[in-house]
Amino acid sequence: MVRVGAVLALSGVAFGCGGATAAPRVSAAGGLAAGAGHSCAVDRRGVASCWGSNVDGQLGDGTASDALLPRRVPGLAGIRHIAAGSYHSCALAAGGAVLCWGWNVGGQVGDGSNKNQLDAVAVDGLPPSAAIAIGSYHSCAASADGSARCWGQNDVGQLGNGAVINSAMPVDVFSLPVATALAASGRHSCAVIADGTVQCWGSNDSGELGDGTTRGHLFPEPVSGIADAVAIAAGFNHTCALRATGAIACWGANAHGQLGDGTVIDRPAPVAVVALPPAVAVAAGYNHTCAILDDGAARCWGWNAAGQLGDGSTTDSATPVDVASLTQVTAIAGGGFHTCAARSDGSVACWGSNDAGQLGDGTRIDRTTPTPIEGIVL
Repeated sequence: MVRVGAVLALSGVAFGCGGATAAPRVSAAGGLAAGAGHSCAVDRRGVASCWGSNVDGQLGDGTASDALLPRRVPGLAGIRHIAAGSYHSCALAAGGAVLCWGWNVGGQVGDGSNKNQLDAVAVDGLPPSAAIAIGSYHSCAASADGSARCWGQNDVGQLGNGAVINSAMPVDVFSLPVATALAASGRHSCAVIADGTVQCWGSNDSGELGDGTTRGHLFPEPVSGIADAVAIAAGFNHTCALRATGAIACWGANAHGQLGDGTVIDRPAPVAVVALPPAVAVAAGYNHTCAILDDGAARCWGWNAAGQLGDGSTTDSATPVDVASLTQVTAIAGGGFHTCAARSDGSVACWGSNDAGQLGDGTRIDRTTPTPIEGIVL
């Protein structure tokens, strides 16, 4: 299993469509995160909770036992954002400190070691951060000035420092212009630049860097044809950008229709998601993608073997389908094979794979439509 790319905008509001008005206000996306087999949320008090798979300590509760219901992450206070990798998690505190926990074989926890951490530890060598983005086995953060640093696995250049050597401490992303949003996933990373363009780096086997090729890059390189991006999301080997018009463009792997263009053909350059009304948010899972529409509804597309599209079926879709009975959505997060969303009343619901309890409903039963989680109010 692998993980979605978490994305946080430096403004603290992860997804916002310039000029568009959402029926519910889109909340800071950092309040909700989904990993390969676990999920996390930050409530309105700044308290973080996680649930699901915990074999590597990704729930941060000091144990390695799975949780079918949300568990509070101890030792954290005033949390602004939370993000989930395949088997690790990170949180951004109000003062700009970044803390991580879980699987650490590539140094993705950022404490200078390769030892798994069952409790939250501070990332070494980071200035105060304004955003975090977590890939499968690497992590990134951006400062308020728009500079970015990454740490963890770097076998294909996903840290963006020109090397292919793992780093257990943050390294500078080389030559990146001022960034306003970050995304990270399988083995690539991306940033929205202040001028609305997008730059990506790392693996490009399926065209996930969006430059029209399948050649990987050790440094950030521009994505073709995007000049008005306001948010970005990364799946394992696909990427999507929300444009100022409310349209969404995607690129990379497309075997399950996760690009939403009506085909299952990989695309090394951006293509438009078809039949999608104006959106205000985008999120990407392993091989699926979801959007919040400006009326507060949610639609998803791509792989659906576990019901992660939320339409009541397990049939893949190469075009967006409605998430059943879900309205007033304010945040959405895609995991390995599951999805979670928050509504304007603060309630959270999840759907899709539930083998490790990642849906948080107290069972291990997969759900093809949204299932409420008790005890979490964002």
